[in-house]
Amino acid sequence: MTITQKLILRFVFLYFLLYIYPYGFEYTKEIDPNNFSFWKGVTTWFGKVFLGWEYNPNMLLNGFDSKYDFTRFLLIAVISIIGATIWVFIDSKIKKEYNNKLKILLQTILRYHIGLTLILYGLSKVFLLQFGTMDIDTLETPIGELNGMNFVWAFMSYSKFYGITAGLIEVIGGLLLLFRRTTSLGAFLLLIAMTNVVLMDIGYDVIVKMFAIHLLLMIVFLMWDDLKRLYDFFLRNKPSTAATYLPLFEGRKGKNTRNIIKGTLLLYVFISFSFDMTERIKQQHSNHYKNFTSSHEIELFVKNGDTIPKSKINGNRWNKIRINDLSYLPETLMILNEDNITQRYKFTVDTLTKKLHLTDFYGEDKTQHKLTYKALENKVYIYEGIFKGDSLRMRTRAKSISDYRLTRNGIRWIRDLE
Repeated sequence: MTITQKLILRFVFLYFLLYIYPYGFEYTKEIDPNNFSFWKGVTTWFGKVFLGWEYNPNMLLNGFDSKYDFTRFLLIAVISIIGATIWVFIDSKIKKEYNNKLKILLQTILRYHIGLTLILYGLSKVFLLQFGTMDIDTLETPIGELNGMNFVWAFMSYSKFYGITAGLIEVIGGLLLLFRRTTSLGAFLLLIAMTNVVLMDIGYDVIVKMFAIHLLLMIVFLMWDDLKRLYDFFLRNKPSTAATYLPLFEGRKGKNTRNIIKGTLLLYVFISFSFDMTERIKQQHSNHYKNFTSSHEIELFVKNGDTIPKSKINGNRWNKIRINDLSYLPETLMILNEDNITQRYKFTVDTLTKKLHLTDFYGEDKTQHKLTYKALENKVYIYEGIFKGDSLRMRTRAKSISDYRLTRNGIRWIRDLE
């Protein structure tokens, strides 16, 4: 191995190790990375001194393409360059050969880190957690008011089939990385999947671009030895030798050590992921009031006995009510005034007494408000009650999920068959 190759190997090893620690351990839900991270102080100091950037210590936006992230990446690169140079210099004095072991260690770290990370993200897609499901708030928001990331989330949440399929590819690819014999196949599968993710994140300005790019770079380095084989096989039509990923620990004792460590890790991950996914599914997909999910256009609004017409824009009239029991904000109700001020509330429904019980979503106001409702024909509703000391009576016309053109039809194989 040449001096340049040694420098590159050590630089990559240090960079990925420092990048992963500790913020990359997303698959360890029981551990808060901030409790044992040393990056906050040194990163903000480095940015102030060398980049001239100021930071809000309470709003570092770690993981979201922030100034803090870019500063940390640059700092890691500087540390890795210096560290790799010193490392190679020391190696030149001690004359000990361990480059292959170092490479195997790095491959092992990347296999498990990439694999567990993408299994976690894949499962969140399979269970419709990452992007949620199409909800009333999304359907009621004009497309021109969405930013690129909101647009991608709407696009992904529209099709359960596409979202689940994308998640399964990540889960399968991640699982394949956990075993040396299937690493090449898993890396190749994830190379395609993550290339697509990176292109989408860049093209639609999703705020986790650097996170996705780092995962893609890890996959490329992991399968570096496979690239020539793939080139020969696919482009030169030449036979290729089988890829070999060597174990970190060799011999019978090494095999037993590997099995114990791997078994313990996978058992922990299985239990942790099970609890985490169960809790998230419970929070996002409880759907106690799925049939109430709808947007209500308020046709008649009477406040304290006075009918307030639509043309009167002074904030006293409600314009719409959105009742949502899907996606990220289940069991919430949003009130939209004519002056575009919105208020969000948690709600429960008593179907026997026909009452809505509302409490402030953010918990600042503990007051409970009650509105009775009555369903008439043609999705017309009557709401009455006392809200913040005011007597209200409203007649609304509801629009449910199935009433929108976007969500009216599912997958149709024959377009003109009615």
